[in-house]
Amino acid sequence: KNAERYITPELKTFEDKALAAEERALAREKLLYEQLLDALQSHLAPLGAAARALAALDVLAALAERATTLNWTRPVFVAHPCIEIESGRHPVVEARLQETGAGPFIANHCRLDAKTRMVVLTGPNMGGKSTWMRQVALTVLLASIGSYVPAASCRLGPIDAIHTRIGAADDLANAQSTFMVEMTEAAAILHAASDHSLVLMDEIGRGTSTFDGLALAGAIASHLHEKNRAFTLFATHYFELTAFAEKHAGAINMHVSAAESAGHDIVFLHEVQPGPASKSYGVQVARLAGMPAAIVRQARAALDALEAQQRDTQAQVDLFAAPPPAAAATPSPLEDALADLDPDSLSPREALEALYRLKKIEP
Repeated sequence: KNAERYITPELKTFEDKALAAEERALAREKLLYEQLLDALQSHLAPLGAAARALAALDVLAALAERATTLNWTRPVFVAHPCIEIESGRHPVVEARLQETGAGPFIANHCRLDAKTRMVVLTGPNMGGKSTWMRQVALTVLLASIGSYVPAASCRLGPIDAIHTRIGAADDLANAQSTFMVEMTEAAAILHAASDHSLVLMDEIGRGTSTFDGLALAGAIASHLHEKNRAFTLFATHYFELTAFAEKHAGAINMHVSAAESAGHDIVFLHEVQPGPASKSYGVQVARLAGMPAAIVRQARAALDALEAQQRDTQAQVDLFAAPPPAAAATPSPLEDALADLDPDSLSPREALEALYRLKKIEP
């Protein structure tokens, strides 16, 4: 068997057929597909129209089914600027709560108009700040595409865009840190948002030092309020920013409520209420996450000491003051010497001598 191979003509013929069968099948499939494309060329217009009609029907049927099943309501559009949502809900979070049996979804209102254009939202972690902001944006988006919305009622003025800065993620492929991505997205919003836009800013400035982040958050809030004049939901853990509403007529403070019980336990109420929050309950949330008790005790003691030190040494800083005017630059001796030269009146020798004189001037 290592030296000779014995075949018969019948087996050889069968082998050739078996080996060539797949190639012939692919060639036949390609031929039939090309013939089908040729036959359809004269029917492209009606086929495209039918596909678009079926796609639109699919979307409308899905929206109608959701509106009926989930008890959504029809939005009302008005000519004046406003976002008025009564008992708004987040449909995805609501469905998840129903699936897990975790309890009913707590509906919340949102009322913005020509006089109230910004909400500074504070409150504890896990309290529902991001959920509330997202449900407002989702309600506006659904209404804008012609859908019913998950709310008891909804009145909307003209909205030209929804801009969001939510979440934290880096972009390692393009060598951008989390904070760089955050600032890039925030800058794009500041350049693009108009007085008919909805802007969501979720904890802007958290990716850098406390003072840097606080200063940037205050400046961004001022620009959105004074320059862009967009409808803005501005969630933050910087309680210093709650003073923004005291100095800006178009801003109000809101907070998501929580209750602290005996033993430092915390209960999230998920209700958006007027006024600023008292604290963030970060240590309590860490305890709920399973942080070791010794670390929680150490963090609570350090927090008490830091808060006491801040109360003793706190100096009021105006975060929202207008930027100082740029100082006029004093010309250097080299700039004065250049200003005295008249190149058109110099001979080649005089120009060379002037160049040597300029080289001797110390910057």
